[in-house]
Amino acid sequence: MEDETMAEDAIEAATMSDETMEADAKTDAVMDDDVMADEAMTDEVMEDAAPSLEDIAASDPNLEVSTNADGEVDAMVMLSDVLFDFGDAALAPAALDTLRGVADKLDGVAAIEITGHTDALGDEAFNLALGQRRADAVRDWLIANTALTADVITARGVGEVDPIAPNRTEAGADNPEGRALNRRVEFTLPGEEG
Repeated sequence: MEDETMAEDAIEAATMSDETMEADAKTDAVMDDDVMADEAMTDEVMEDAAPSLEDIAASDPNLEVSTNADGEVDAMVMLSDVLFDFGDAALAPAALDTLRGVADKLDGVAAIEITGHTDALGDEAFNLALGQRRADAVRDWLIANTALTADVITARGVGEVDPIAPNRTEAGADNPEGRALNRRVEFTLPGEEG
């Protein structure tokens, strides 16, 4: 009889062990699903917090994207004619709507670089300084009007050295349309450059 009781206890323990293992497996599966859901939510939050420059540029006709040789987006471009008067670094009133739209979408970025460009009129030193003042003006506006902080935004002026259009025609005449395209401010998000 003692052997029967021991055998019944062993069967009961084995059954309890199987039930416990099955319950543990269900708990592990639920936990794995929860972890995967949390990771998916984190990815969604990160996507919401750091939009692509292409998405931001699509929201405003005053913004464009530039691409590298591989066709990858490397910067968002805001034409300086929208931002500034010719030869000036003070933000034009018409630029504020575009900047507000950009600012709303940049909330949560870890870092951004603002680069100021000019056309080739004037001397190189003047244009370099003007490009820096324009980049600083956009940076200062973003710091004053958004949650972005000074340690997140870098401003760099490059002046006339990186044109995206010819400043002169093939015949050597002035090219006002090309110069207008070269007067711009670019926004770059680290890690998104091509």
